[in-house]
Amino acid sequence: MARVIVIASGKGGVGKTTIAANLGVCLGQAGRRTVLVDLDLGLRNIDVMLGLETVVLNHLGDYFEERMSAEEAATTDERYPGLSVLAAPQTMNPAGLEPGKLEKLIGELRETYDVILVDAPAGVGPVFAEAIRLADEGIVVTSPAVPAVRDADKVLHLMEAAGIQYRFVIVNLLRQRLLRSRVMMTPEDIQEVLGTPLLGVIPEDETALICCNTGVPAVTVRSMSGSALKRIAERVRGTALSLPPLNRRRGGLFRA
Repeated sequence: MARVIVIASGKGGVGKTTIAANLGVCLGQAGRRTVLVDLDLGLRNIDVMLGLETVVLNHLGDYFEERMSAEEAATTDERYPGLSVLAAPQTMNPAGLEPGKLEKLIGELRETYDVILVDAPAGVGPVFAEAIRLADEGIVVTSPAVPAVRDADKVLHLMEAAGIQYRFVIVNLLRQRLLRSRVMMTPEDIQEVLGTPLLGVIPEDETALICCNTGVPAVTVRSMSGSALKRIAERVRGTALSLPPLNRRRGGLFRA
């Protein structure tokens, strides 16, 4: 049975789309038929993250306006076996999404794929609300900044109210130097505040930024962030990989 996993964040700029793209690559490589749905309607970044900006010809707007099927609107590339991408339309107003269209899309995708990764728009607007209503599981991405954690808490409460039983948090952009100097929230602090299990911790590293700007997924190169993302993908697949002690401030944490 297909799993619909919505990846969300209360605040933009915390790396949600980068994480969604990398998880899609990992799950596809692991033999899970995976589709990555970009719901940032009116904008589009998933294709850039994957280096597919010159490859994507169709998008979700073609499906919503009934010009083609979901399968026809999806993009595949030999670099990413097992992964299909439904890119967002860059000219669509999110307010123009007709009721029932997204539900119909998810229903059709359930018949074809093992995993449906939904990259929800940042914030808690109507498209986000519809996405969490249709999801089986929820992943909330936050940075260790207090405003981002507070917004993540709001998103988690909305997911709970929507009936999502399985909810997890990914802490992204963790800086080891600030962690050691005790001026940044630790993953342990964040887990305690949010009351939600951690799926993983990802360090901020230069390689991740380079990958983002060059359209190369971090999981395809050797890097601390890529290693952390691979372990998160393993946990999504159901592999029981333990997290290191979360209050550790020296070494080891970035293998989370």
